Amino acid sequence: MIKGVQSDIMPYLMPSIRAVFMRMDSKKLDNLQEIRMRAGKPLMAADGAFDLFVTADGELTGNIKDSYMVVQNEITKTIELMSENSVYAFQDEIKAGFLTLKGGHRVGLCGRVVFQDGQIRNIKDFNGINIRVAKEIKGCAMRVAGYIMKNNTEVYNTLIIGPPQCGKTTILRDAARLLSNGDLELDFKGLKIGIVDERSEIAACSKGIPQNDVGFRTDVMDSCPKALGMEMLLRSMSPHVIITDEIGTHGDGAAILKVLNSGVKIIASAHGYNISELKMREELLALIKAGTFERYIVLSSGEGPGTLEEVIDSQLSIIYRRCSPCL
Repeated sequence: MIKGVQSDIMPYLMPSIRAVFMRMDSKKLDNLQEIRMRAGKPLMAADGAFDLFVTADGELTGNIKDSYMVVQNEITKTIELMSENSVYAFQDEIKAGFLTLKGGHRVGLCGRVVFQDGQIRNIKDFNGINIRVAKEIKGCAMRVAGYIMKNNTEVYNTLIIGPPQCGKTTILRDAARLLSNGDLELDFKGLKIGIVDERSEIAACSKGIPQNDVGFRTDVMDSCPKALGMEMLLRSMSPHVIITDEIGTHGDGAAILKVLNSGVKIIASAHGYNISELKMREELLALIKAGTFERYIVLSSGEGPGTLEEVIDSQLSIIYRRCSPCL
């Protein structure tokens, strides 16, 4: 079995759905980035920039009339398999809207939300799932390492910016591994790293164990709100650097300033196409004005996920900018 879709995901699919994918060419199967099942809708998969329909013969097609139609029971049974036939035991993850499979693959869930006393208590009557295939790419952070590392024992406070599916989390994860382990080639000493993984996408913990390699000097607060997780790490784990994903909600700014006031560095990511877009969000604008981040790394998918577009310093001066291809 090829590690990834075949070994980590196929065993959790309802047999009828599994049989469809096992008819697919193994290279195509392993290159899938998403698998989507919606009740009464066509089975779909994404192999990059395109969402395609999947036929009963395991072929990817743009023709909806040839697609395999998913029934709700196939979704329900798949979730039962993913929760090891004990949906109740996975209640906390389910009510957060996702499950994490061994290997770090994240499964988004849709259905009828049970809302009580101002809180989500459960999700029932599942009508859709989205399996996001984890793509751990070791070494991908090397392209930005020189902009993050200040010297062989320190890093810059860094914000990684980019739109969805441009590789922010992948690079953030590999940066954690690189900074934690250290690197002889870069003459960088390993640091104690604390990760606040609110959405379980950086370390991708399954039953508390990180499924992704985030380094051997790294501690992970999994499924924990960012502000609380940062405070807990500061109080108990004495990190040199705290890493977290997708900042910008209320309270994130105050938590980050508390980290910096404690003498700890921060590396985070945020959704956006550029600095100008971030300035439209109050929480991030305050951090930019305060000069909180010493480096802004802007990513895109211009030449594939993880394309480095710009590197900007705290004064918003450009350190690096990718040249546009000649027309």
